[in-house]
Amino acid sequence: MIGSSIYQYKILEKIGSGGQGTVYKALDTRLNRTVVIKILPAELTAKTASFKRFEREAQLCSQLDHPNICTIYEFGEFEGIYYIAMQYVEGKNIRQLVAGKPLELKSALSIAIQVCDALAYTHSKGIIHRDIKAGNVMVTPSGRVKILDFGLAKLLYDDDKQSNERAEITEVGIPYGTATYAAPEQARGERADHRADIFSTGVLLYEMLTGIWAFQGKTVVDVRHQVLYGTPKPISEMRPDPVPDGLQQIIDKALAKDPKDRYQKIAEMRDDLKRIYFQVTGEMLSSFGDTIVPRHAKSLSFVRRAWDWLTGKAQSEASSLKSPAVISTQPSINEASMTSAGLEKKSIAILPFKNLANDPDVNFYEFSLADAVITELAKLKSLIVRPSSVIARYLNVEIDPRDAGRELNVDAVLSAGFIRVGNKMRVTAQLLDVDSGEILWSDRIDGEGSDIFTLQDTISRQILQGLQLELSPKELERLGQAPTQNPKAYEEYLRGRDLFGRFIFHSLSNDDCEQAIHHFKKAIELDPEFALAYSGLGACYANRVFKGMGSAEDYTYAEAAFSKAFMYDPNVAEARVLMILIYLSRGEKKKAQAEIKLLTDQFPNEGALYFVKGTLHRLNGEYEEALKSWEKLAKLDPAARVISSYNKARIHLYRGQYDKALQELDKGASMEPNHPLIRVFRGAVLYYQGEKDNGLSLIRDVLQKNPQMEGLRALYAIFLANQGRHDEARSQFTDKVRTLAKSDHDIAYWMASANAQLGEIDEAFKWLERAVRLGNENKPWFLADKMLNPLRQDQRFQELIKKIEHQ
Repeated sequence: MIGSSIYQYKILEKIGSGGQGTVYKALDTRLNRTVVIKILPAELTAKTASFKRFEREAQLCSQLDHPNICTIYEFGEFEGIYYIAMQYVEGKNIRQLVAGKPLELKSALSIAIQVCDALAYTHSKGIIHRDIKAGNVMVTPSGRVKILDFGLAKLLYDDDKQSNERAEITEVGIPYGTATYAAPEQARGERADHRADIFSTGVLLYEMLTGIWAFQGKTVVDVRHQVLYGTPKPISEMRPDPVPDGLQQIIDKALAKDPKDRYQKIAEMRDDLKRIYFQVTGEMLSSFGDTIVPRHAKSLSFVRRAWDWLTGKAQSEASSLKSPAVISTQPSINEASMTSAGLEKKSIAILPFKNLANDPDVNFYEFSLADAVITELAKLKSLIVRPSSVIARYLNVEIDPRDAGRELNVDAVLSAGFIRVGNKMRVTAQLLDVDSGEILWSDRIDGEGSDIFTLQDTISRQILQGLQLELSPKELERLGQAPTQNPKAYEEYLRGRDLFGRFIFHSLSNDDCEQAIHHFKKAIELDPEFALAYSGLGACYANRVFKGMGSAEDYTYAEAAFSKAFMYDPNVAEARVLMILIYLSRGEKKKAQAEIKLLTDQFPNEGALYFVKGTLHRLNGEYEEALKSWEKLAKLDPAARVISSYNKARIHLYRGQYDKALQELDKGASMEPNHPLIRVFRGAVLYYQGEKDNGLSLIRDVLQKNPQMEGLRALYAIFLANQGRHDEARSQFTDKVRTLAKSDHDIAYWMASANAQLGEIDEAFKWLERAVRLGNENKPWFLADKMLNPLRQDQRFQELIKKIEHQ
């Protein structure tokens, strides 16, 4: 087409194409002006509805006369080609203008007000657009808006004369509109009215204010699901500057899922936006005359924002934009996310380091170096550091650091790569502000491969400098302490951490655990006073038991290792948290509770601590407190959402809320569908709900695929016995299971329940009393669990309940 002519229009260049036609820039040689020619593909003109829709577009648009609507000059046909000649608008569409960055408030508001004004005009004439999106709204360099393409416009009024034609034109059931902007009723293929334009304008405004789409997904189906059921993040979380009071409410109203809950007239939305504009600028904005040269929001660097937080400036600016008549009654932010001065703590994620030379001999540094920096920074109360369990999933995954930062909901993210040649090590690292995309710090650090700790410490200090954190003298002192003076011991420790991370977060392979133990022991041989190596060694033993793979002796080994760690550094968080579970295994519940209280003050951002708190509350029958603890765990450690999921599901199971339990397990399965404990507890819920065969099948399948998880056999035995399959149930009581049950509060309880179902009443009481000694005093479940029914008429059961009540 380029170079050819359609009557007086000489085609100059192609601008773009879409489902309704191809768009060209052209010269009107008669009037010597630049125009746009839109051509309907010949293959579509054979379809009656497509052709009628194209013809109707020209007829409707030619009637529109508004400064914010692209002018239509002519509709015609040339040698079988149907075209529309329209006004050429110089500038950018909103997608190009935003380009992933939020616009300044007054720019976004000015554009949105003009869009609303244009649509208010067309709606008054019975015309809706039905395809408002960033690509269909042009903005000139001066800030004037021009809405393009009323090709999907549809008359609002409906009478008998036009109803048959309209059925052909609209092809009811086809959801027009780009998926992320289409209203829910459009996504469902239902009849849409002017309120669909209001929804799409809300999506457009959200994009201008945040730089991202309100509804996202990998496929159109995913996006439509978000449109139907999702809720966009508040704009205050997505902008670097304070958000005026009332703006979020405007967006929420425009984006209401049900059309009757939205603005009923877009003029009302326009007027509300004008009030916000006046609130922000102190100036009135007329509908037609005033425009604002569009600009992006000023990107406050993370250092600046950190300083604003420390001085309280950010809060005062935010409050100045709120209506003086509004007094917040919302609860305060959880103390764990605030500094001692009452200011919001900064958060950071350390991504796995990249092995730039792909040298297999030093692959272990990828996870372990990041893990070491995390361990170092986690000592600081004024900084929230995403734990190693979070960053493990990014190992060997290509992802933009900023995207990872958004996923992890942090303020800053560190990405780094390394090359080791001989004994020389070079690390290139950059610290990125997730909000603005600005690089806060970037450097190349060279050092000896034999002195990795110095490299790690340099990175940690540069991060703190980039964030402008003010540390206490004690924190500064601790930050400079090398964990060992022996470089070879530190390398063995890092190798151990890499294998431990692989075991705990990925493989659940005992081989990985054994190799990690081997490297931690070598590190200890090289430096007998290496506290972190003792902590890593104890963590291997303890987690082997937690996964139902170890033996009671592993707790003994873990306690010995932790005791050594405390001897050389009493503040090793990992060891102290895991030690609480060992106290429980010894029946020292009060000691465990006292230690939790102490650690909550000392390590308020330690995710694992909230797992232990949740477990203790569950064992005490304190269900609401348990749910709160696991919710806090999921917030501090997004990678632990699966753990939080199946633990919360257990609470719902105890309460007989089976549907809620399954919904919670669905959340976990959406992240890790084959996680063995997600599947096991789903099986348990199904069994209690009455789907006994499905429940048993699930648990059996998990045991077949994970034979090392011996402790789960006691749970499986309960349901086998309940079905009268007594021999099969008894075969689950292996020596390994009995050994594990002696030191595990849950396995001991399952042994009691299974024996109760087998009719072995004395054996059942032996294990139930054992469970209580190990800290399982879950009285509400003891009274509700139907698997304990055979015990309830026995005097010993009543005595046990009284004992729990008087603890």
